[in-house]
Amino acid sequence: MKKVLVIGASGSLGQGIIDQLSKAYDITGTYLNNVIHRPDIKTHKLDITQESDFTQLDKDYDAVVLIAGAMPATMKGYEQKKYFDVNVYGALNVLEFCRQNNIKKIIYVMSFSDVAGAFYTGIPITESDQRSLNYQGDHAVYAISKVTACELLEHYHQEYGLQTITFRIPTVYCCDDNVTYYVDGKLKTKAYIQMIRSIIHSKKLALWGNIEHAKDMPYVKDFAVLIQKAIEHQSAQGLFNAGTGAPVTLKEFADALVKVFGQGDINIARFPEKPSQPNFTFDMSKTNSTFEYAPKYNIESMLLDIKENSPKSAFELITK
Repeated sequence: MKKVLVIGASGSLGQGIIDQLSKAYDITGTYLNNVIHRPDIKTHKLDITQESDFTQLDKDYDAVVLIAGAMPATMKGYEQKKYFDVNVYGALNVLEFCRQNNIKKIIYVMSFSDVAGAFYTGIPITESDQRSLNYQGDHAVYAISKVTACELLEHYHQEYGLQTITFRIPTVYCCDDNVTYYVDGKLKTKAYIQMIRSIIHSKKLALWGNIEHAKDMPYVKDFAVLIQKAIEHQSAQGLFNAGTGAPVTLKEFADALVKVFGQGDINIARFPEKPSQPNFTFDMSKTNSTFEYAPKYNIESMLLDIKENSPKSAFELITK
């Protein structure tokens, strides 16, 4: 059985990934602040910015999955230095751990903020498209740090022969109790959680901006399968999109929310003058062909799975 180290296994994305990987591999999951309560896997507290923390880990992993990182959605206030401390120097420590211990494969989770300039073009974003960062706002330094980490991965591939696979993700929807995130350093409830609560409790739904704007909305259970396929692939290398290739319009999303969570008539109000959601999709042809990958969940089946399979405590938070 292969041994896989998942760095950053306690977050929403990490939990969904180890749910899938633990079925097939000997998993070690690391955390920093939130303890992982999983008796079926090994766990370690790990601060990737501290080289000494890596000495507690085994040295014979077949693959490392690096999810841990500083990001705007989890950052109270604004500490731009933290992005480089964690996302660059932390990633460098992970790469050095792999090199020193002859661990040949690392899978890295990359933000889609490196192509922010392509969000409203209507053209599917490919892996070969030129980077187009937004150099303003609270995501700017974050995006720069993630791009820098990607360059480090490529360096370790060319210099030391590591197999480095990077998955560029949009927002991945998860089946857990994390219903809040930070916007400009301030805590807010996720928009789709607000929409679910409004449908259930007020029989109302407010749609902002252009309802035909569409975006990729992958589900964590599909993404976890893609991670497993990457662990098994012997030659895949470089950047791969990890969306769906089937963008969902705001109208389609609203219709699915009402179908899954609504009862009776729901009053839907339009506010076209309000800001619109991003309008983008990933070209998934390279990912699909390389990994023989096809997402299982569409928007309705994803929402239904969240409704039916969330832990009781999580569902109470989603719908309260």
